[in-house]
Amino acid sequence: MRRPTRPSSFPLVVVWTLALSTMTVTPSSAAQDFTSNLTNWAGTWSTGTGAVVTGPSFADPMNNNKPFKYPANTGISYSFTNDGYFEESQYRFLGNGSKPSCSKAVAIWQHGLYAFHDNGSVTMDPSIFAGDGRVLVQDPCAAQTEILTYYNQFELFNGWSISIDNHHQAYMLQLYRFDGSLFPRLYLTVRPPTMLPTADLTAAA
Repeated sequence: MRRPTRPSSFPLVVVWTLALSTMTVTPSSAAQDFTSNLTNWAGTWSTGTGAVVTGPSFADPMNNNKPFKYPANTGISYSFTNDGYFEESQYRFLGNGSKPSCSKAVAIWQHGLYAFHDNGSVTMDPSIFAGDGRVLVQDPCAAQTEILTYYNQFELFNGWSISIDNHHQAYMLQLYRFDGSLFPRLYLTVRPPTMLPTADLTAAA
């Protein structure tokens, strides 16, 4: 069984994070005023078509030979429990403008604890399960076409709001990145959330 590597950084994946100690967070009134949000976070939320979800249909971090099951389309998904646990799945393509046949596919999975803060921000911290996160890069033009790496990425969002999207007829979670830009819209797909166990799943911490 292959083991993931532990690089000091992973430049191929665009991650919307920044350590709390290195930035000033601007409060979000919508995030601070819970009465302006129509429902709580508990459940599974997905972007776009909902092809990417959390849980066993996407990731198996205990199987390093086949840690991901690839969906039909790209996307992002988060799941949240009422007692503070989160799970994250991402499946993305990184285009190569000069050589389209060499586009990369990136699959990401991690889980941990999330928390709301008085300034309206929300953080997601996977350090409690640091050995579980995985990122797999597929590059058809590289000497090594697949690289599996441990993934343990703290995330900070400047604010958030929940509303009803009339087109999708579903609850929509809008997250705001640390610079105020919009994160892709997430739609509630199922409640209770579909997740792997909220426990240390591997012995690789």
